[in-house]
Amino acid sequence: MGKRTGLKPPPAGGWLGRQSIAMLILLVAVGVVYANSLDNAFLFDDIETIVELHRPGAGPFQQIEALLGGRAAYRPVRTASYALDYAISGLDPWGYHLTNMVLHGLSAICVYVIATTLFASPLSALLAALLFAVHPIQTESVTYLSGRRDVLSGLFVLAGFYWFLRYRQSGRLPHLVLTILLCPLAFFTKESGIILPLLCFGYDVVSRITRSEPDEEVSGVRAIRAAASAAVREGRWFYLPAGAMAGALAFYVLFFVRGTSQQAWHGGSLEMTLLTMARIFLRYLALLLFPMTLNADYSYNAFPVTTSWIDPEAWLAVAIWGGLGTAWYRLLLRRPPAAFGGLWFLIALLPVSQIVPHHDLMAEHFLYVPSVGFALLVAGLLEPVLNRHRPPAAVAAACILALSVLAVRTVVRNADWHDELTLWRKTVQTAPESARARNNLGAAYLRRGQLSQAEEPLAAAVTIQPDLAVAHSNLGKLFLDRGDLVRAQEELERALAAPSRDAIPRLWLGAVYLKQGKATEAEAQFRQALTHPRSAAYAHNNLGILLATRDRPAEAEAAFREALRLMPDLREAKDNLRRLSDRRERSARNP
Repeated sequence: MGKRTGLKPPPAGGWLGRQSIAMLILLVAVGVVYANSLDNAFLFDDIETIVELHRPGAGPFQQIEALLGGRAAYRPVRTASYALDYAISGLDPWGYHLTNMVLHGLSAICVYVIATTLFASPLSALLAALLFAVHPIQTESVTYLSGRRDVLSGLFVLAGFYWFLRYRQSGRLPHLVLTILLCPLAFFTKESGIILPLLCFGYDVVSRITRSEPDEEVSGVRAIRAAASAAVREGRWFYLPAGAMAGALAFYVLFFVRGTSQQAWHGGSLEMTLLTMARIFLRYLALLLFPMTLNADYSYNAFPVTTSWIDPEAWLAVAIWGGLGTAWYRLLLRRPPAAFGGLWFLIALLPVSQIVPHHDLMAEHFLYVPSVGFALLVAGLLEPVLNRHRPPAAVAAACILALSVLAVRTVVRNADWHDELTLWRKTVQTAPESARARNNLGAAYLRRGQLSQAEEPLAAAVTIQPDLAVAHSNLGKLFLDRGDLVRAQEELERALAAPSRDAIPRLWLGAVYLKQGKATEAEAQFRQALTHPRSAAYAHNNLGILLATRDRPAEAEAAFREALRLMPDLREAKDNLRRLSDRRERSARNP
């Protein structure tokens, strides 16, 4: 396999002694810092990915079949895990939060066993795992239940990479088979799991580079090229099938799933996108170093994109990355294990680099797997000190203090995710120019019937982003609830004119038409909404109301029953069906 300087084989002994203690420390640390998230509610995408997919009355097999039916972003492993949570705790969020905590704890253990392979110092390995476990950047993945996609996919990636290390150490084929099997599990939990073969290749290259003295760095490029060639040549029976599988999976996502509404480059061109990403990657690094200001939303216009070649922030970011790249190159030739952490960070960011445009320009949950590379880099830089027989007390104290501060910040951040009002109030304070955060805060007030509080953030959202369909839709619902049918119609028509796949505005516009006495127009809106899974049950219910008012009771009953078939717990449909039945009985008694 070639010479592997600086990368030692996995420990051959059992999982007792110091390793067991280290793993217990990691599990306790995760339990302590995330304990206050157990009472948090379902939030934002949780409603669609968890609550709306669970219907009372369905048996366990029907439930799993429904969850695996596919969505715009098809992630069957993630959704199947929700089905298991539902079997344990129903629609009580604590069970889902507990699962996220357990998965994160297992991921931290994987980071530890990987780090024991890379570093000679057990303290360095524990530091890397603890840094990953308690870092507040993980809250969006662990505390936010829809972040299960990142935690579970990350666990599969980490486990697969660990077994690849075992294969490289032992040469045993079952270890490689485990790595290959974990690739599709990681991918079908979240598409970014496609990076696993790239991480393995990065390891193979770095592990073949011999430490160089400063005066030998002129031959570094040749050494890297030779290492890459050797890795490809000796590992072709793994990388060729893995590359073919990765290509097939990428083709599947790009041409069959397309789980994004973003069709164009951010900033209008590939060049502007790349300049924007240079700034974003730098922000990611800053968040890992100083995670004091965290934000749940970086959409328009919370993080403005670069749209001009004359953007000093973008070019400053490019210059900084140039300097960091030079420093990484020198580190690679002198201390490969630490440099591998930096390489991991960049490889893991590739799926979210906007090479394939995605509607989420930036998100903290994108850092779940990349943060492993950051933790390995930090631990690798400190390894010469931590590997001493007695590490300096000042260094140990600094590490403990830093981990404690990060843990406290995580506990505080968990509280921000307690419920939707708390989250979006905090997000608006952090990013007042975020149109989506303003809309979500207004929608939270709207669902509580607090119309006066909802109007200001919704109006601000459409001021910031005039084509934000969902904000116009929510404004239309607000005016509908107030009885201002003219303004409600205007806002809902604006919502339907904007690019959007949401059919909810049609339901509300149909309700406006119904109140205006335009039954034909109302029926047309309800029937159009029947074709959308999220709105179909409500559309059948509204259509039933309309048919009942037009003295078509048989059709109305069929519409109410179809609404209940689609959503057995839809109280409005139950009440409407009961009223229709009472009305027909009264008519029968009094012909």
